[in-house]
Amino acid sequence: MNELVVDLETKHSFDEVGGSHNRAALGVSVVGVYHYQGDRFEAYRDPESPTSESFERLSAALRAAERVVGFNLIGFDWPVLAAVLGDWVLELPTRDLMVEAQRSLGHRVSLDSIARETLGVGKLGSGLDALEYYRQGDWERLERYCLEDVRLTRDLYEYAKKRGHLLYRRGDRRGVIAVSFAESPFEGIFREAARRKSSVRMTYGTKERLVDVHRFNGTHIRAFCHLQRKVLTFRLDRVEGAEMVASSPPLFE
Repeated sequence: MNELVVDLETKHSFDEVGGSHNRAALGVSVVGVYHYQGDRFEAYRDPESPTSESFERLSAALRAAERVVGFNLIGFDWPVLAAVLGDWVLELPTRDLMVEAQRSLGHRVSLDSIARETLGVGKLGSGLDALEYYRQGDWERLERYCLEDVRLTRDLYEYAKKRGHLLYRRGDRRGVIAVSFAESPFEGIFREAARRKSSVRMTYGTKERLVDVHRFNGTHIRAFCHLQRKVLTFRLDRVEGAEMVASSPPLFE
């Protein structure tokens, strides 16, 4: 498969933009990518304009990817990057290691805690270091920091694929994160529904629901739910049954 591993760094902190709900204002300083095809790492620097050659090449790579792997892509990287490249980023076929960890444990754990326990090596620093590198214009250290996170994520992904688990440490507590990467039998239905902007009748949480699918990233479904009469986000792994509706009702925004 044409797979990528992706991580990004921002120009600003949450404190500087007024809180975590203002992700779109964080900006993007650099995007690090590992290309499985060609076995290469590449850093895409923030251009003066998002239409410059650097981000054009990044956009082309993302659009061509059959799967994008990362850590907290869905909750952080994609919303930040979508503010620069467009909402199509939110529909990229994503495999998010943080989502897998949270699904297994019921709570969040950091990339550093997983990497140190699983691989025996941690991050080069913190996000605050990356912000300082950007402010100083130290692109070499910024790119090295970002690409090291990409490498750690890639190595954790490969470890999980081979062994079916990851390890973590939280304070004095050590544990195992079960990771299956099981493909859902309904993935194709929702991917096609998102492409066609059509409707699906599904069983979710023991309830039958008719949903108008807006977006699907391989993990989460964003759709208008006719049962609750509003747009909701559903997790693919909780779908118990699904079928495309032959004649779709009008879509609700």
